[in-house]
Amino acid sequence: MFKVLSSVFMMLSLLSISSAWAEGEEGARDTVIQVVDAFRKDIVQDKVFLADNPSVLEERVDRILAKVVDFDYFSRKVMGKYYRRATPEQRTRFATVTKDTLLRTYGKSLLDLDPDKINVQPLGPQGRGRETKVKVDFQMADGGLLNIIFYMKESKQQQWLLSNVSINNINFGRTFLKQFGVMMEQNQNSIDKAIDAWKASLAKQS
Repeated sequence: MFKVLSSVFMMLSLLSISSAWAEGEEGARDTVIQVVDAFRKDIVQDKVFLADNPSVLEERVDRILAKVVDFDYFSRKVMGKYYRRATPEQRTRFATVTKDTLLRTYGKSLLDLDPDKINVQPLGPQGRGRETKVKVDFQMADGGLLNIIFYMKESKQQQWLLSNVSINNINFGRTFLKQFGVMMEQNQNSIDKAIDAWKASLAKQS
């Protein structure tokens, strides 16, 4: 399950692409549709080539993510209450370890998604939260199904950014937050040791 969560995260991170051309809550859904199209063009069309050239796949994913994903923000959410205790160097290291490990370990898993069998559902009731929920049904190449909720948040620059994701009723951000919390407890609340454990854990989830 962690492999699925992390591989999907790599694709979902593309949702941070700016959508200044879209207005209102429908802009969140439009962003999802735009990213699916970009995913088809930049990665899936070269599926056979990229499957045999993981370094090229990693470079392509990195080139996209470097421009649109705030790994510092992601790290802050995953580290939770420990983020304030961490030094700037530890925060940077955690963000770097997370990014590099995900790129190296899970990039190839993107190729397991079938981009031609994706159903972006109409927006439903949103409730009182500040995030807009976009529900999407994905089918994997092996026939498996993923029911995903994208939690999108509009920035002050009127960009729709991915803030969280729920996959088959498993909250992605909450799961990783708990995992890092356990690592802190297992390592006597040493942030440096917990980061080492986090890196090893991500590497094993391939």
